[in-house]
Amino acid sequence: MPQAIPVFILSLPEATARRERVARHHQRLGIAFTVLDGVDGRTMGEAARAAAVAPGRALTPSEIGCHLSHAKAWEALVASGADCAVVLEDDGLIDRRFAPLLRQRLPTDRFDYLFLDVDAHNERGLVAYDRNDGLDLGHGFRAFTLSDGGEGAHAYVITRTEAQRRLAEAVPLLGPADIYHVLPYRPRMRALVAPKGAWVAPTSLVSSINDRTEDEARVPLRALRRSALFYDLLDWLRGDRRGKQRRIDAMVRDGTLPAGHDWRAMPAGRRMLFD
Repeated sequence: MPQAIPVFILSLPEATARRERVARHHQRLGIAFTVLDGVDGRTMGEAARAAAVAPGRALTPSEIGCHLSHAKAWEALVASGADCAVVLEDDGLIDRRFAPLLRQRLPTDRFDYLFLDVDAHNERGLVAYDRNDGLDLGHGFRAFTLSDGGEGAHAYVITRTEAQRRLAEAVPLLGPADIYHVLPYRPRMRALVAPKGAWVAPTSLVSSINDRTEDEARVPLRALRRSALFYDLLDWLRGDRRGKQRRIDAMVRDGTLPAGHDWRAMPAGRRMLFD
């Protein structure tokens, strides 16, 4: 069966090593993809950056470039005529188990964003998922409604309708690409919790558009990070999962989260895949 859902990978032209790695991974899985040249906000002129940002808003050069890069993927989706597309930054790696879903139609009437991997927080605090509202996608994947958009835009599905809406609001920029509460509407957001549909390569520790400069060779417990259970164990040892759930419960009690849902704390995002 041919691939029904296009995959767009955002990467700066000079990031050849990152491009080679992400291409190698997806070629092994038989996934067709298109690499789009990203925008490096650090090389834009100061006047161009100022013109791209809405008055009263403050975005870093990296945030500006990242947002404009994602806008290129949204434009490519609209031009393709597909119902939705996967958008990856060049450290995002689709899980092999999710690959078969690219050959079928997803229920795009039930979401605007489907995060294949996303962090458990954003600039406003913790993000929760509704355990009672899981959408069965097949192949063992369920997409749960989110209380808000989590931090991170390295691996997500966006519908064509939502891409058109984001492009209408794209410039001047109200905030980074992965900050959703600044939008004049509330997108319908779902996420894969367990299993996730994507991982990150260790190259995510050495970002080409952000300020992370950690050395891949010095990543603690590098070998153990090959196992998904590593992250669950780490959450348990830190007490993060219990602590996060207590905070989620408190948010329901004080009305920050609406009652009538089985809100659960999202597990940690940006899990690393060493391939």
